[in-house]
Amino acid sequence: MDMHDQPTTPWQMNNTVQGPATQHAMPPIPAAVGGGAPRPRRLSRRALFGATAASVGVAAVGGVALTEWLQHGSLKPFAGAAASSVQTGHLLRRAGFGATTQDIATYGALGLTGAVDRLLNYQQVSDDAMENRLKALNLTFDGRNGIANQQRWWLLRMAWTQRPLLEKMTLFWHGVLTSSYRKVGGPTAYGRMMVQNQFLRTHAFDTFDNILLGITSDPAMLYYLDLTKSTKKAPNENYARELMELFTLGLGHYTQQDVYQAAAALTGWHVRGKTATTAHYYSIDHNDLPKTFLGHSGNLDYKDVISILANHPATPWFICRKLFTFFAYENPTNDELSPLVDSYVKSGHNMGAVMHTLLLSPQFSSAKAYRSRVKSPVEYTVGAYRALGVPGDGTGLPYITTTMGQTLLDPPNVAGWPGDKASALWLNSGTWMMRLNYIDLLMAGNRTLKTQPFDVQGIINAQHIDSPEHFVDYFASFLLDGNIETERRTQLIGYFNTAGSSRGDAQVTLGNGKSYPLGRVRGTLYLMLTTPEYHLN
Repeated sequence: MDMHDQPTTPWQMNNTVQGPATQHAMPPIPAAVGGGAPRPRRLSRRALFGATAASVGVAAVGGVALTEWLQHGSLKPFAGAAASSVQTGHLLRRAGFGATTQDIATYGALGLTGAVDRLLNYQQVSDDAMENRLKALNLTFDGRNGIANQQRWWLLRMAWTQRPLLEKMTLFWHGVLTSSYRKVGGPTAYGRMMVQNQFLRTHAFDTFDNILLGITSDPAMLYYLDLTKSTKKAPNENYARELMELFTLGLGHYTQQDVYQAAAALTGWHVRGKTATTAHYYSIDHNDLPKTFLGHSGNLDYKDVISILANHPATPWFICRKLFTFFAYENPTNDELSPLVDSYVKSGHNMGAVMHTLLLSPQFSSAKAYRSRVKSPVEYTVGAYRALGVPGDGTGLPYITTTMGQTLLDPPNVAGWPGDKASALWLNSGTWMMRLNYIDLLMAGNRTLKTQPFDVQGIINAQHIDSPEHFVDYFASFLLDGNIETERRTQLIGYFNTAGSSRGDAQVTLGNGKSYPLGRVRGTLYLMLTTPEYHLN
C-alpha cells in the first residue's frame, strides 16, 4: 500500500514549521405537598422550566431563539477572577464534549497554552482504560447489529476518552468527508464504516494531502461515491465532483471539464469482494491518456489530483472556514481566517498546525465565540453522559442521537449535517423535547438505556455538599463553567428548597444533616441540564 495508508505521528508542538420509548411524554413534575420550611411562593419544576422555555421561545424556533438569548444575555465570559475556569470549560466543550470536575482541574492547571498542547499531543495521554472498557463489550461491527454497535462504540469513546480533541476532530472529518453505511455494500460490508472511522481518527491531525489520499482509497468512500465503479473506459464523475465542490475548493473554482478530467485521473481504485475492507489500486484500469486538470497537464493519476487540490489557493480558505465554523463561530471574515490559512501554507498543509493556531487565536476565546453555537445532538448526548459519569454501557445512545436529529455514520447527504454549518438547525420542537426526555432518563434511570438512577446522594457525600447553594454551585462549576446568571441561580436554589414529595418518600441528606425530597434534588440538576446555557456550546 502507499505511504498514506500508514499511521503518521500526530502534530507535535515542537515542530519547527509553523431508540427506546421514554417513560414520559413530558418530563415528570414532582407533586408539591405540604411540609418543609414555608416559602412565600411555591416554585414547581413546570413553572421554572416553563418560564425558561418561554423566555427564549425555543419550542417554536429552536436554535435561533437560543442564539438570540445569548446575544441579549448578561453573561460576561473571560473576565474577572473566574476567567480561567470559564475559558477551560469553553475549550473542553469546543475541543471535546464537555468536562468533569477532574477535567476542569487537570486542564485548568495547565493554562490555555498548556491545555491546547495536551489536547493536540494526545499520544502523551494514555487511553488504555477506555480501550479496555470498549473491548470488554465484545461488539461486532458487521451484520444485522453492526451499525448500531459502531455508533454505540463511538459514542462511548467520546464519553470515556482522555483524548477528547482526537474524537472531536474525527467527528468533524466525518461531517466533511462524508460516507453513509446505507451505501457501502450491505450489512456484510458494514465493517467498511469502521475502517473509515479509524482512518479519520489516525490521521485527524495529518496533512490535508494525506487525509485526502486516504479518503480517496477508503473502501466506504469508494462505494459511497461510486469510485469503485469507475473504469478507464467509463470514468464515473461522482467522487471527482464532490472532491472539488464539498471537500476542497467549493463552487466557482472548477469547470465541468475539470470534473471529467479528474474522474479520468482518479480511475484505478477498486474494492474486490463483498466483504472486503481493503481497496487496491489497479494500474491496468487507470486511464493513462493525457489530461488537463485545473491548468496542469500530463498522464495525471489520483496522487496528482490530490496534490493539485491540496496546493490550490482556494483550498486552505475552504477547509479553514469549515474548521473555524465548527470550532469557533459561524460566518468568519477573511481577516479572521487569514492566520489559519497562513498556518496551512507554512506547515505544509498540516491540520494539527492549523488547529493549534485556531485554538490559541483571540477569536476562539472571544465573547463572540462563547456559547455561540447550539450543541449538536452528539455533543449534547455525550456531554451529559460524560459529565455525570453515567455507568451504563451505551445501550440506546444511538437511538437518542438519531431521535434528536443526528445519526452517526449516516449524514443526510454528501454535504454532511446542515447543523454543522448553522447550528440553529439542530433544534425544533420535536428534537428539543427529546433532549429534555433524555436528561429525564439519565436522572431516573432507564431499563432500555441500561442506566441506574443518578446517584445524587453519592455525589453529595463525596463532595461534602452541605447546602442547596453549594449543590447548585458545585454542578454549575463544570456544567455551566460556574458562569450562571444570578437570577437563574436564585431560581434553582428556590426550586431545591421548595417543599415537595418523592416516590416512596425518598430523601437526600446534605452534609448539614438536613434532608430534601429526592425528586426536588434530581429535579434541580435536571433543570440545570436543560437551561439555555447548557444547550449552548
